[in-house]
Formats: sequence, structure tokens, C-alpha cells
Amino acid sequence: MSRHGTEDAAGERRREIVKAALTLLGKDGFESLSLRRLAKHLGMHAPGLYWYIESKQQLINLMAKEILDAGLSPVPSLEEGQSWDDWLVELACRMHRTLLAHRDGARVVASAFLMRTGSITPVIERALEVLESAGFEPLVALGGAMTVLRFALGITLAEQTSPLYVSATATINERLAKLQFHELDLTQWPLTAAALRLAFEKNVEGNAPADTEMVVRFGARMIVRGLADKRLTTAREF
Repeated sequence: MSRHGTEDAAGERRREIVKAALTLLGKDGFESLSLRRLAKHLGMHAPGLYWYIESKQQLINLMAKEILDAGLSPVPSLEEGQSWDDWLVELACRMHRTLLAHRDGARVVASAFLMRTGSITPVIERALEVLESAGFEPLVALGGAMTVLRFALGITLAEQTSPLYVSATATINERLAKLQFHELDLTQWPLTAAALRLAFEKNVEGNAPADTEMVVRFGARMIVRGLADKRLTTAREF
């Protein structure tokens, strides 16, 4: 077999291993992920696995790449009639959905060296293209794009690691059942209790989606509105 043939075969085997790692992730979660468990899952000896994957960090990087490529590639351009701010909010929601597609998906991506995956760079490039075309100075555009992406990552990470987390297919009523409002001291925290109750009752009445995209969209919109005020400023003015 030629050198290129050997490299192609190794690359294909590595992709199979990464897919198996994602299957194991869905079954047992991030905390249980290890090269030894993965080798056992694949019916391999650990030294054989190391021929393809040199470390757990490399495995995490490759898993993050697989997750992000599946959900974010290709990065959409600005559509006809779409504003830069709507585009950026949709990017946050798309990032959220991408991470939710896998159990502990946010944990994997947060633990990876993202620039090494080659998956986040096209996202940033397209975001800079959209924002700079809208009149933002490059460093402000970069800061805005990274803030929105990190917000989506952070809120998904908090969601997936919360003891109140339920699957994306759960109904709003099932989610409400998880929110133990009796644990709130209504006397000490009356405004918090009232606001939370109002928010979730509104979702039930409005037949809102069972996932938390509405929360992501709301938060991303707040970030974007703040960014809009910086369109004519430079990074050093922050």
C-alpha cells in the first residue's frame, strides 16, 4: 500500500474511532470518557488505540471537531434582507442546537483546543465578514462574535450540567415539574419568584418550544443590542 493509501486508511479508522467515542459519550457521559474505556468499547487493546489517538486531549479535539462540523458547517452567509444583528442571534441559536445534539456536547467543546480543530475558524471568519461589512472595526467585530459564541457555549454548558436538565424532547410541563418553586423563599425573594413564575407560565400559555432556545435568543439579542452601540467605536474605547 502506498504512503497516501496508508494515511487515508489511518484517517478513516480515526474517524471511526471518533464516532465510536461520541456513541460512548451519549451512553456514559463525559466524566466516564477515557481511552481505556474507548479501546474496550471498540474491542481493541489500548496500545493499538494510541496508534491512532495519541492522547485524551487529541480525542476531545477530534470529537469537538465532529460536533461542530456537523452543526455549523457550512456557516451561512447573510441572507437577502437579513440584518447583521439577526444573523448573529441566529448564529448563537445554531451553536446552542449544535451542542445540544450530543450529551455533554458543550463539555466536549469547552474542553477542546478549538483553534486546533479547524472548525471554529470558518465561523469566526464569516462573522467578521458580516460584522465588518456592517461597519464594525475588526477588533470590535471579533469581540462581538466571540462574546456571542461564548454565551451560547456557556449557557448550554450550564444547561447540560444542571441537575434540572431534561432532554430536548421534554414538554414544557415536564420542565415546570423540575422547577421546584417551593424551594424559593417567597418572602425573602418575592421579585425573583414572581418573575420566574411569570416567565414559565407565559411559555406554557404560548406553547413555546420545549427547549431553551428562547432563553438563548433573548440573551443573544441583549448582547447584540449592546454591540450595536459600538459600531462606530474602536477597541481601545471600551
